[in-house]
Amino acid sequence: MAEETLLDYVTRPKNILILSYWSLREPLTAAAVFPYMRILSERSDVGTIRLVTMETTKKFLPEVDLDIEKVTHTEIRSRKGISGGIAKAELFIRTVFVLIRMVRREKIDLVIAKASLAGAIADLVHFLTGVPYMVESYEPHATYMAECGVWERSSLRFRFAHWMEQRQLVHASHIITVTRNHRNDLIREGISPQKVHVVPSITDLEVFRFDPVERQRIRAELGIPEGSEVGIYVGKFGGLYFETEAFEIFKRAMDGMHDMHVLVLSPSDHEHIRQLAEEAGIRRDRFHVLTVKHVEVPHYLSASDMAFSTIKPSPAKRYQCPIKNGEYWANGLPILMTDGVADDHLLMRKGLGGAVYREDLADLDQALGNIRKILDQPGHRSMIQGLARRFRSSTIIQDVYEELFGPDAAGSASGG
Repeated sequence: MAEETLLDYVTRPKNILILSYWSLREPLTAAAVFPYMRILSERSDVGTIRLVTMETTKKFLPEVDLDIEKVTHTEIRSRKGISGGIAKAELFIRTVFVLIRMVRREKIDLVIAKASLAGAIADLVHFLTGVPYMVESYEPHATYMAECGVWERSSLRFRFAHWMEQRQLVHASHIITVTRNHRNDLIREGISPQKVHVVPSITDLEVFRFDPVERQRIRAELGIPEGSEVGIYVGKFGGLYFETEAFEIFKRAMDGMHDMHVLVLSPSDHEHIRQLAEEAGIRRDRFHVLTVKHVEVPHYLSASDMAFSTIKPSPAKRYQCPIKNGEYWANGLPILMTDGVADDHLLMRKGLGGAVYREDLADLDQALGNIRKILDQPGHRSMIQGLARRFRSSTIIQDVYEELFGPDAAGSASGG
């Protein structure tokens, strides 16, 4: 490239620090951080990658294998003996100072923050050290939380998070949103088009491909007949996601589909999930809830026929790009999703890759009918996988990294 790119002044291989607000074992980390690190690690102009995770969860999560070249991991844990808001504030402040020491000691050239919560910390580290930073998967988290009723707009949490999000738009070297809607709105608000890029939540298409052998194995383990249909949900309940409404959706899908079983993969409390299912009238023998490693999720998707994406609707949800949607599509599953979410809903309104329903569920039966039409199409799984190749492929972030850092001639020559 003739034009100047990020870190042009660094002549040696770059040292990059990636900050995740999620635990190393959180499924989000494997889905939203690992694929990007793999692509970065393959570049010849990247020397080291330091992954820093903030370990706040106390619930059991499966072990993960961090086997990515050039990557070393540091975890920052909440201190024992304190909890609630004080614990979060203490962890936030301590992380800032831990990163400042790392930046200076390890000669970090760039901090990449994963989402705006991590971006708030990166912004303060930038202010105190001068190290440049960029924010990937930038979303208006504070607005999401307020629109869903989790935070009050007058609360200190909302005001601080919103203020830090605005600072990131000013001080970050680059912002990567997950939808075109968000990028377009930020440009209308005065952010330079050269500063804002779009990378939907990418998916490893090979890892999440449909596997007929795993389909048979998982169904046999769970006691699901081959002739039964399976709807799967991967994720949490409550907060940004439907809770009781999700189980009403599951129940109505079970009533409308052929001998349907519902499969839930969630790190949330299983007994609470089963209680919500029972209250919705879902039969226990057709409801399965598990916590599995992220690498095992594709096996359960292969055992399924359709997928649920039960996200609470709100105006800002146009800016969201659910990771689960890419994983569902990569496996060839049509998605039943709340209307107005992400760029995906525009495709689903046209019958591509799924169907959408309104917040009040008044048109849910019609949406289920549209899912039925997709399932009855020969080769529908392959057609849906084509959407994943077009809209969730890792080549999207590769192209953006090339735009930001310049072509990686050595990496390309080696097939990296």
